[in-house]
Amino acid sequence: MNKINYKKLDISDLILRTKASDLKAVAELIRRIQKDIYTFFCHLCPPKNSVADLTQETLIKIIKNIDKLKNIHQFKNWCNRIAINVFYDSLRKHRKEDKIIEYDIQDIKDIEDNKNKPSETYQCRELECKIRACIINLPLNYRIAIVLRELEGLSYEEIAKLTNTNLGTVKSRISRAREKLQFELAHYL
Repeated sequence: MNKINYKKLDISDLILRTKASDLKAVAELIRRIQKDIYTFFCHLCPPKNSVADLTQETLIKIIKNIDKLKNIHQFKNWCNRIAINVFYDSLRKHRKEDKIIEYDIQDIKDIEDNKNKPSETYQCRELECKIRACIINLPLNYRIAIVLRELEGLSYEEIAKLTNTNLGTVKSRISRAREKLQFELAHYL
């Protein structure tokens, strides 16, 4: 009997094995997608929000509902839809605390990059912090659209479908978000 090397399986095989209640496949699937989901929430939420909790909730919903996934090739879009719904749910729960988000650059955790000189590293970190702060301060609809387009790499049509929004509205939101980001980052670039 051959042992299965789950790390070498492609995502389609992992999804099929997860649907068949293979716990090792579930663990490997979670290991592969958790970083992307965490990063997705990092770009949508200020650091003080519980990005880890949102990520965990999304992963649980993905695994619990994997049987509902009809087209394995749409897995990434399906995961994004779940993540967006979890994000919207958390916004509704915290609607009472609805205020302007002030983003403190000191809240960002530094990730060391030994490839650059210290001055280059500092400049990169400063720019990264400024970009994140600018994204967080965008209006919610702009923020979601720009994160899905620029950071998740989705097409305009996919974003329209995920957000239940008109294609023209999506294009407009992304355009306005880009304009605001360009204006805010003009002296950095």
